[in-house]
Amino acid sequence: MSIMQVSSELLQLLSQAAYIACFRGDTKRSQVIMEGVSVMGKEQIPIKIGLVIVNFYAGQYRQAVDILRRQVLQEDPEHMTAKCFLGMSLKQLGEVAEAKEFLEEVMHKGSKDERELAAAYLN
Repeated sequence: MSIMQVSSELLQLLSQAAYIACFRGDTKRSQVIMEGVSVMGKEQIPIKIGLVIVNFYAGQYRQAVDILRRQVLQEDPEHMTAKCFLGMSLKQLGEVAEAKEFLEEVMHKGSKDERELAAAYLN
């Protein structure tokens, strides 16, 4: 099966496997899976967000920031989940003032879930 023939269902299944590994504490395996998924579905923002999430939970905040700034927000500058994870990652890196700007924007424009996540990092 070539990269072009990979179905969205397979990418979704692999992404779910990566999330399961991540939330069970196996962040290394989760990252490997999501990096593979990202290569196969590189044009899809949800896959990029998945890669950000596993990097975030693995403590690789700089990598998450890089993906968010250079890929996701370049393609969709108003993506609130991306801005939320950017704010969270920046806060973890000690860049509190910039993090607060993103998190406050999410508090005003984001969905209920995004606002709840942002609120937890604003405190």
